[in-house]
Amino acid sequence: MSLQLPAKLRSSLLVLLSLLAFTAPAKADEAVVLVQLNEYNGPEAYFHLYLVNPEGKFDRTLWVSGPDKIWWPDSKRWFGYHSRARENVDGITGASTAGGARSVMRVDIDPSWVDAGYKLRVETSVENADNVQADAEIELTKANQRTKTPGTGYVRYIRYKL
Repeated sequence: MSLQLPAKLRSSLLVLLSLLAFTAPAKADEAVVLVQLNEYNGPEAYFHLYLVNPEGKFDRTLWVSGPDKIWWPDSKRWFGYHSRARENVDGITGASTAGGARSVMRVDIDPSWVDAGYKLRVETSVENADNVQADAEIELTKANQRTKTPGTGYVRYIRYKL
């Protein structure tokens, strides 16, 4: 049994479905980001992985290493951004990372950020030691996938795969 719709209704439905297809929000893709720390003695590092927009400004937090909120203000730049943005980062936190160890994170990356001037930035802090506000930064492009980008402080390198 086939349902026959009037031609005008069929064409209206077709137009509506086409519009919905073009206005549907882009689905974020999962990316894998690896942050390898340098060897150092001392407490484990807290780091914050966040997205920087093409204007060089904070866009959103992607990962927080160290779920103990008491230490978050030590990452001065990120904490200032986070405090103004009022983000809920409870679902994107993990353990702090020891010197010489690595953290592998799965983060959501919207395809519209790739090859559009966005960057991944890592800010690190270690208790009773330095805070490195832009420890590692890499432009989010298809060409930069798997590229080891060196850090300037606690981070030995960062790399990602889309």
